[in-house]
Amino acid sequence: MTDHVQIPVKNRMVFKKKAGPSPQDRPTTEPPWKILVVDDDSEVCLLTTEVLRGFVFEGRSIELISGYSGQESQSLIRQHGDIAVILLDVVMETDHAGLDVVKFIREEHGDKNMRILLRTGQAGLFPEEKVFEQYDINNFLEKADLTSRRLKTALRVALRAYRDMLELDDARKRESLLRQAADAASLAKTNFLHMMSHELRTPLQGTKGPFEEFKNQFHLFAGTRKLWALISKLGDEALKAQFSASLAEITKEVVEIAEQGLTSVEHLLGIIEDVLDFARIEAGKLTLSMDVHAVAKPVHEVTHLLRPLAEKKGIALTVTIMGDYNVRVDLKRFKQILFNLIGNAIKFTAQGEISLHVSQQANFVLFRVADTGLGIPPDKMEVIFDAFEQVDNSPIRQAGGTGLGLPITRELVRRQGGDIQVQSQVGAGSVFSFSLPLAANNPVV
Repeated sequence: MTDHVQIPVKNRMVFKKKAGPSPQDRPTTEPPWKILVVDDDSEVCLLTTEVLRGFVFEGRSIELISGYSGQESQSLIRQHGDIAVILLDVVMETDHAGLDVVKFIREEHGDKNMRILLRTGQAGLFPEEKVFEQYDINNFLEKADLTSRRLKTALRVALRAYRDMLELDDARKRESLLRQAADAASLAKTNFLHMMSHELRTPLQGTKGPFEEFKNQFHLFAGTRKLWALISKLGDEALKAQFSASLAEITKEVVEIAEQGLTSVEHLLGIIEDVLDFARIEAGKLTLSMDVHAVAKPVHEVTHLLRPLAEKKGIALTVTIMGDYNVRVDLKRFKQILFNLIGNAIKFTAQGEISLHVSQQANFVLFRVADTGLGIPPDKMEVIFDAFEQVDNSPIRQAGGTGLGLPITRELVRRQGGDIQVQSQVGAGSVFSFSLPLAANNPVV
């Protein structure tokens, strides 16, 4: 015989077949779920309490809180900050009191997690479809058809959704904390790189000067003055020739040592400058001094400085500029872009030629640096612009570097309103193309 309960109340809410707690719901030590029951009929609140007595969801019991008006429910919501589900009557002190509570929960109180189950005995006054469209509720229950089983099922569904919302919030918070920790670690790394680079650059700059002075002074001393004057006084021509040859050889070796020292210092300084630039970019402290400049002059200045490096390897370096173009750039950083791309081409080209071609493409000036070097494998094309990345290729590894040149170059191009792309074929070479906005109608600096 089933237990059937029917209590005639104002809105005729009927409960049928009272059911006990599910055998799967085992009690735990976790705090109970808070359920707020709001109805202006005290008998409805009492009956709901009776029906839900002993209710357990996922091992947690429930704590029922009763309110008898929309205004009282708002106070209870403020008082209890972790209400999981509200069973909310619609018509109370006003016809729309319950709907006002819904707006309060979602908008003023800002709770998007609480599950809102509307219960009404006057469904015709507020059609279900219209209420769902206009209000952020989670279920719409008609009291006339509501049994204890349906109520418990609706409550389980609501609690499961509430639990999922909390887990999602926790996951988002963890993700945010992890992101903050990663950002803090990245900032600490950037600051460390910046500090260490400054600390290293100062003594290296001090080392560069003595190497240059040593090279110059040795040339002066051995090349034109005292030693050659003494040798010229020797009467024995054979001895004079022997001394001259020995001194020339010593001079050559010492100068080469000095030049190697200078090259090493300049290489280290270049690495440190890259690290400093990268640190500035990461910290958002890279500033540009933009102005209008003619393209030809800085292009020729850069290629003039780099041409001896290419010729030393037997590589031809050609420059073609198709017109008188002006660009709005930071001149120092514009030259740095050219140095990086042409310097890389020289570094990774064993033989053949390197060309720089400058032309107009719509409202941009296009710079193409092409080489006949090693080329880049297709699977590495996506990472060459990533910081500290280098192509895992033995000859390229031997060329050295930090893996920062291309990331810095891309950032400098983008900061000046342009873009950079690369095309490459292993064994045939690479073409790096970057564009900068044309400033043809502006005065040239």
